Amino acid sequence: MRSWDAEGETWFLPTPTDTDQPPTIDMNRTIRHDLGFVPIVWIRNLPGFSVTGDPNDGACTFRAAIETQIEIDYQLSQAGRGLKYSSDPTLLIKEPAGVDSEIVKGGGNALIVSEKGDAKLLEIGGTASAAVIEYVGLLREFALESVHGNRANPDRLTAAQSGRALEMLNQGLLWLADNLRVTYGEGALLSLFGMVVRASKKYPLTIGGKVVGSLDSTAPLSLRWPDWYPPSSEDRQRDAQTLSTLAAAGHISRETALKTLAPTYDIEDIPGELNRIVTDKK
Repeated sequence: MRSWDAEGETWFLPTPTDTDQPPTIDMNRTIRHDLGFVPIVWIRNLPGFSVTGDPNDGACTFRAAIETQIEIDYQLSQAGRGLKYSSDPTLLIKEPAGVDSEIVKGGGNALIVSEKGDAKLLEIGGTASAAVIEYVGLLREFALESVHGNRANPDRLTAAQSGRALEMLNQGLLWLADNLRVTYGEGALLSLFGMVVRASKKYPLTIGGKVVGSLDSTAPLSLRWPDWYPPSSEDRQRDAQTLSTLAAAGHISRETALKTLAPTYDIEDIPGELNRIVTDKK
């Protein structure tokens, strides 16, 4: 067992369940941090309730597709059985056949029947298996749509798509990821970052091997997410033409245009980059 509180992290030695003795603290693993808060964040996956109805747990990401997946497994199982039956067809003999001995199927064993008798092999046609495969493909699309997945077939993409085209193609998946960004980003990461800032008041903070000391706890924290897909060369060209037109018309400043392009071209120092542009022109 392990427990956390505002003062430390306490570990306990294993205790037999058939005794009433209190648990013993494991002094070798127990840590006292004295942070003044519990360094844990509870995250609910998605808004809503879990399958059990527990409000402490969020909704399951793939709950809507579970029944469809069970149906897919059942249909594929039936299709597999049909293929096995097709490889071993059933022999049908129409009376009067004139066959009294034990029948052994095989290419080297001929069946001799009477004039009015007949013998046929009953086998399942291939259309049944094809219908199952088509039905399973339709179920897969419904399952992906119910969990905001991408229904597009990558085999049908004939050329590279722009970042905006890929966003539209995967719009349902991006909606799901946006919801997860709220719970895991705004709800979890920001809380953890706030704990790091508060902990830096007690312990020296080291980033990249450098001791940076304590952080300003009054400064606001926010998350900045990158684009879902990196822009293609066509996207970058269109952005450059748009920003150039706006800057030349005086609607935006060159600094604003450069800030817009900075994440794409990994420009960290905006004022320094503007000075270097002026120097290059000279």
